[in-house]
Amino acid sequence: TVLQLIDRVKGERDMLLGDTEADQIHLAVRQTAKIPGDIAEVGVYQGGSSMLICKATGEKHLHLFDTFEGIPSVEKIDKFLEGQFASQLEETRNYLKQENNVHFYKGIFPDTAGPIEEKKFSFVHLDVDTYESTRNCIEFFYPRMNQGGIIISHDYIPAQGVRKAFDEFFAEKTEPVI
Repeated sequence: TVLQLIDRVKGERDMLLGDTEADQIHLAVRQTAKIPGDIAEVGVYQGGSSMLICKATGEKHLHLFDTFEGIPSVEKIDKFLEGQFASQLEETRNYLKQENNVHFYKGIFPDTAGPIEEKKFSFVHLDVDTYESTRNCIEFFYPRMNQGGIIISHDYIPAQGVRKAFDEFFAEKTEPVI
């Protein structure tokens, strides 16, 4: 079951998602299976949520973006610290080595987005923690989402900067922020 998968991943990695959040991500990936497009996650940390996504993707390609050096910069509105959530690229790559169609990009997004500029997406998970990073991600992915695709952000409720980025961007859009 999905809850067993979540428990297993939590035993293997420092995954900062609650069980409900983890289940929602896994379910959203499964629900977008019929929508054409690749999948992306920005803010990979140790790869726990990436593993949950992998187990629901089928044959779709998963593009994983992270600095692997922690949060690059913060503003007053952000509740996190520079360098927080640093992880190791090779350790994360090794954790996901049995999964197919997984691509890693190290550095600050969207500077590292060149290889996916022409791609379309069915699902995107954002866990970048800050206003600026969230805004950059939404601006990049929104025009690349196929109809019916889903963008999920981990920190919309607790992080004022993340919430502000979403609310500002979608203020004039027809899509709801849920």
